[in-house]
Amino acid sequence: MKTILLATTILTANFCFGQTSKAKVDSTRFNKLVLENTSSFQFDGKKPIGKGWEVLEKQFSDNQFVAWGEYHNSTQLSQLSSYALEAASKYGFKNWCVETSPFVANELMQISRAKNPVDSIIELSKGKGKYGTFPFFRTKEDAEMLIAAHQYNYHIWGIDQEYQMAFTYGINKAFHAQSPKFKVKYQAVYDSLIAKWWMPKVKLLDSLKKGISQPELKAALEDIKISRTIYYEDDNFMRATLMKKNFYQYYDHTKSKNEKVFFKIGANHLAKGLNLSTHLYDIGNSVYELSQRNQTGFANVFFLNRYYLTEKGELIDDLTDPDGEYPKEFLKLYNKELWIVVDLRPLRIRYKYDKTLSEATYQIMDKYDFIVVTPEVMK
Repeated sequence: MKTILLATTILTANFCFGQTSKAKVDSTRFNKLVLENTSSFQFDGKKPIGKGWEVLEKQFSDNQFVAWGEYHNSTQLSQLSSYALEAASKYGFKNWCVETSPFVANELMQISRAKNPVDSIIELSKGKGKYGTFPFFRTKEDAEMLIAAHQYNYHIWGIDQEYQMAFTYGINKAFHAQSPKFKVKYQAVYDSLIAKWWMPKVKLLDSLKKGISQPELKAALEDIKISRTIYYEDDNFMRATLMKKNFYQYYDHTKSKNEKVFFKIGANHLAKGLNLSTHLYDIGNSVYELSQRNQTGFANVFFLNRYYLTEKGELIDDLTDPDGEYPKEFLKLYNKELWIVVDLRPLRIRYKYDKTLSEATYQIMDKYDFIVVTPEVMK
């Protein structure tokens, strides 16, 4: 029954595709290829079941680097990632790369070892709006990923900038770790930093940094200084460069250059070639080239969802939305009961560019190895 349901989902996507007879023939050929390379799985938050999950799990066996390109703030993806951490550990993965700063990654490692990581994460998120203190680590499901990471002995690698919402956390950590005498001397500096926490002055950050001795706290303040510049100048190149620099600071200190790394960060960062949004060479391309140098493997997965609810409760369909984010050819595969997994590798070999599909579809096929259409309705 599940197979029939999946086939119906894909074949329905053929209806009225294209305007000319040639386009219809080409679209039929494309959808046939998609059907041949599509599988699915069910996931109720407890355990993923189905061929599609087996396909995703196999990537941990076949590759040194496996990169899950997420859409952010998804409880279901966090739940699935907990199982991915378990699955990957069976194949020697012990490094988990996430979209935080190195300082926050270290804080998350400590929280993962705490008596109750869920309570710790929830408490940190209180009164901090929809993003929390540590974006992407603010819910029960996010905390459960940390529990899994600790259970399966992962090192957490934070390769991104410091997010604005964590600025006060880092400044407070640096200041309150000092002696009473230091606090008296630097109270005015601290007060001025907190008063304008969202864009702290560089001179004040440097002053506090110069006065403290702990290397990890000095690094945290330096992260804030770099990040406030990225925010102020909207500098995507600086951010992409920082992500690569931070990654290699971890990677260069591994015991073996073949140590495996599982990534869970925003999908655009993980493209082979140019980032689809910034049009820069991002961390995904850098790691892809590293896998070629190591003669190992890199597999990247693009997760997308079709439906989301606005704050007013309006259901938006990305397929029909004029400002839709994702390629319609893949959105049509949506099934409310299944996670649809498409292996894009055979498609980009067998289906050549002929302008019958959207440019976005060709871009995804060219830059990613798999696409997963989730049944989740985002809020």
